[in-house]
Amino acid sequence: MKNPFEFARELLRYSRGELSREEGKGVEEMLSELEGMRELFDELKDQGRIENEIRVIEKFDTEKALSKIKGRRGSKKVSFIPWVAAASVILIVGVSVLLLQERKKEIVPFPVTERIEPGKATVTLEMASGTKYRLDTLSAVVRNNRANVDFNNRAGVLKIEEQDSIVSGNRIERDYNTISVPYGGTYSVELCDGTKVHLNSGTVFEFPSRFNGSTREVKLKGEAYFEVARNEHKPFVVDVSEMAVKVLGTSFNVKSYVDEPGVYTTLVNGSVSIVREGQPERVIKPGEQAYYNKGVGTLSVAQVDVTEYTSWKDGLFYFKDITLEEILRIVSRWYDLDVFYVNQSARSVVYSGKLPMYSSVDDVLRKFELSGDVRFELKGRILSVFDK
Repeated sequence: MKNPFEFARELLRYSRGELSREEGKGVEEMLSELEGMRELFDELKDQGRIENEIRVIEKFDTEKALSKIKGRRGSKKVSFIPWVAAASVILIVGVSVLLLQERKKEIVPFPVTERIEPGKATVTLEMASGTKYRLDTLSAVVRNNRANVDFNNRAGVLKIEEQDSIVSGNRIERDYNTISVPYGGTYSVELCDGTKVHLNSGTVFEFPSRFNGSTREVKLKGEAYFEVARNEHKPFVVDVSEMAVKVLGTSFNVKSYVDEPGVYTTLVNGSVSIVREGQPERVIKPGEQAYYNKGVGTLSVAQVDVTEYTSWKDGLFYFKDITLEEILRIVSRWYDLDVFYVNQSARSVVYSGKLPMYSSVDDVLRKFELSGDVRFELKGRILSVFDK
């Protein structure tokens, strides 16, 4: 076969109808010759996907690629990135063709028995009335006559729309609606006041159809990014484990998973206050993160890179000097995996870098394997981690 990058150029021209009949016949033969080539061509025709991949690539840090910092095992740091922003569609396709050639030569591939597709989990909505819906199949507007609001679900966003500004006393709804986002999915909600909430995987979010009373109160288990519509007369309150976050109007991220040791509140802009029973409110500023330790009940505030804690809503994993154990806790939620450490020392390897969340799980794990410090085996949804 000719040079993969030359063939990639031909494939691009073929997708645009720029080849002669004879040249096109040669491309067709190649598409049928190598397993996976037809899928590659189909992806190439998806212009929206190609443009999105380029946008993601352009976000990556291009300073280093798979460089290792030597040191003690407990403090080893590894920096990794996918192809750098200088890569074009030609390079992407060319490398893909090269990999397909190598696979034909029977080089042992990454050991997976099932391709884990991200972002495909079924998100559900349970109305305050008890009626349940699957949001991936809900296309009609759902009317809540008691609260006089519509639930309009389209393009991955559930929008709650008030039909009037007055609800009679006998129509006030005091119960909460619940959106459940399982591992492997995300979803967005626009509440009746205009507040936008982006829900990460493994999250349960409870909210009223309307905000009655003096506050706008919601409940969170998991992780969400909030863009709160400003209302100085009605604070927005997020209830999480053993504490609450109170704001008037701002953008911030809250992470409060059951398997995490604490609650992380990261402020992007505006101001928020942390409210705990029997304790004075603690106000944090943009660029700060409040960490509440659930085990001992303490609260601390530190300056952080907010991008590290909010990139997930833009489809990126962003890891900055954190251990593999912490990383795989995040990755396992996104791909719905159970992680088993064959060698316990693998937990403490420290990594930094960015990766697209919508890659397949084997693509993500391979980036870590390239560091030379760990090895993975994936069988079904069981991920075994080995120390090299």
